[in-house]
Amino acid sequence: MRALVYPFFTTCARHGLSDLALDVMRVLRGIGVDIWYEHHYAPLVEALCKDGKLKEALQTLDSMRKQGINPTRETVRPFAEFLQQDVDHVDGVWQTLDQWLREGNTVDPFILNAIVQASVSLDDLQRAVGAYKSFPDYSCKPNVETFNALLSGCVTAKHRELGNKLLLDLKQAAVKPNDKTYEHIILLCLTQPVYDDAFFYLEEMKTLKFIPSARVYDAIIRVCVAAKDSRYSIALAEMRHCGYALSPSFASILV
Repeated sequence: MRALVYPFFTTCARHGLSDLALDVMRVLRGIGVDIWYEHHYAPLVEALCKDGKLKEALQTLDSMRKQGINPTRETVRPFAEFLQQDVDHVDGVWQTLDQWLREGNTVDPFILNAIVQASVSLDDLQRAVGAYKSFPDYSCKPNVETFNALLSGCVTAKHRELGNKLLLDLKQAAVKPNDKTYEHIILLCLTQPVYDDAFFYLEEMKTLKFIPSARVYDAIIRVCVAAKDSRYSIALAEMRHCGYALSPSFASILV
């Protein structure tokens, strides 16, 4: 039975067959089958989201937590994928959350993060910030994933001032930054005419034992070369030291 359940739910997720998945889950529970883990619930959540059944997906997440099964970012990924299809989906989800809250339920922080991420994916930083500010209304606290999504939106919008404010909020909330946080803030610094802070955050990142990604070094090199800034050679040497493959477009600046 264990071998059959996961492939079945995965198929339901792929085709959005949420009703079938729910029916089979009810039947299995009715005959005493209790083999549910996160990887069983995740495709069910995906199927429900593909069908636009967000309240039922919320109920599934709630059921998971009540059984001691913690959702992951991957579990909630389908929420963001559904919401980012259309800005109306983002606006409409608040009514579902408010109704869920009025019924005495708890809103999962992952859902608010999904709204933030969907708004960023839609290049709507204003909506993303609005979702971020709504966390206290739903008794939720932003986490590092919240800030990382917002900072990625700041990079796209080249909004350094907002990025600085978010970093301050992150520190005040005692949220520990991770490697992605530093990647986003370095990339944000590089969108500005004066980008010296990118090197400050690069050094701070390395001090904390985070390894900068190839994307970080690639961006630093490109900006420095365009500005005729000799510091590109430092980033290039570090990139080589990390074993990252160099872009063919760097051939003209290699010594």
